[in-house]
Amino acid sequence: MYHSIIVSGRDLYREWGLVPTARPVINPPSVKTTYVDLPSSDGGLDYTDLLLGRPPFGYREGSWEFALKGRQNWQEVFGSIMNYLHGAEHTIVLEDDPSFYYTGRLSVNSWKSDKGYSRIVIDYCLDPFRRSLKDSDEGDWLWNDLFQKTIRYGTFRVEGQKYRNLIYEGLRPTVPVFTCSAPMTVEYHGSSFSLVPGENINRNLALQQGDNIMLFHGDGIVTVKYREVSL
Repeated sequence: MYHSIIVSGRDLYREWGLVPTARPVINPPSVKTTYVDLPSSDGGLDYTDLLLGRPPFGYREGSWEFALKGRQNWQEVFGSIMNYLHGAEHTIVLEDDPSFYYTGRLSVNSWKSDKGYSRIVIDYCLDPFRRSLKDSDEGDWLWNDLFQKTIRYGTFRVEGQKYRNLIYEGLRPTVPVFTCSAPMTVEYHGSSFSLVPGENINRNLALQQGDNIMLFHGDGIVTVKYREVSL
């Protein structure tokens, strides 16, 4: 393993022979804090969590340095990399963290070449959240029947009515896809939503971190899948 980086499906080591000079990591996002100073009192007011109920985050910013493997024509490699990624938006997967991907913009910072070696520095500015590469039905996904029994898949049968607590471990809300074999309704947070046969996507049915108790009405099979969004 060369601890490589896959940029929109293209492996930097296998495509261009770029070997990281240190194990590549992606820096954490900055935290957008909001403080109001009160001159007449100790400390002040912290409004950081006011709008979202959690801290808002900035971009993940940093850079990676690579050495060019072998006796390649550095000018050709440099031109190819510039054409592919400089200033463009991409999806990023670390070979060391293959279950998640990041999105954002890359740019070539510098390229140094002499008789001994060639090195390139690539800067990144990425979305604060990482996303699961697999849908929930492709891996371990938690739901339970009002805490009575935990099961490791997202398909269940509704006969009349059925409660489900959809447990979501991600940080940012995510909108699941409900696939139904027959028409149904689901009650969630005091509102009722219609589900048609086939796939259903409704942004008002977004899963929040923790418990998401839903009551399904109808007769048929429901499959729920989503992708985890976390830091």
